[in-house]
Amino acid sequence: MSGGDLYKHQLLEYAQDLARAYSQIRQSQAEFLAALVSLLEMKAPTVRGHARRVAFWSLRLNETLGRPLDPGALQAAALVHDVGKLGLPDRLIQAWVAKNEDDHRLVRMHPELGASLLEHVSAFHDWIPWVRYHHERWDGTGYPEGKMGEEIPLGSRIIALANSFDYHAHDYGSAPAHTVGGTTAWIEKQAGGTFDPNLVGAFVSLPIEALWVNRLWIEEGK
Repeated sequence: MSGGDLYKHQLLEYAQDLARAYSQIRQSQAEFLAALVSLLEMKAPTVRGHARRVAFWSLRLNETLGRPLDPGALQAAALVHDVGKLGLPDRLIQAWVAKNEDDHRLVRMHPELGASLLEHVSAFHDWIPWVRYHHERWDGTGYPEGKMGEEIPLGSRIIALANSFDYHAHDYGSAPAHTVGGTTAWIEKQAGGTFDPNLVGAFVSLPIEALWVNRLWIEEGK
């Protein structure tokens, strides 16, 4: 083997080694996020599948918009959007919904608690703001900072809509579950208030009923 060929062969081996290492790192990160979701679901079994459903609807909406966000980053942020609830008292995690003003104050801390936890992994930095601001509202009445309109990161706006859709369609202790049609109608009424009206238009254009029927495998994390 000539010197030039040897050099090319070494470069190829280095590239393959780097690719394997990168793949292992990505896999480790995915496993870490999955472990956080599993821990949260162990503490709050009534919401099993919620994180995966929010990721599912977030990715479908992102596709409809022409994929403006990296799907891998959006999926990761959507999966762990509620991970800050692990920092709340167990009674609140188990109940999932606040019953009084003191509990509401604690629950409103969870986006920032989640962002603080995730900041320990530098690879997550690009999408951590999507977790931090997923309870901001288009009209500026959300939390933690009262951001409004396009001040709110697009990832947060997408996750907020997907999260609210899943909440409204399931009974988490605050109100009875609504039908898919009823939930979609409610989403439309929130355009320009809670949600970015452009995202609402894109979301309701999805074949929501068909996607709903075929979502069940997600709830078991398969």
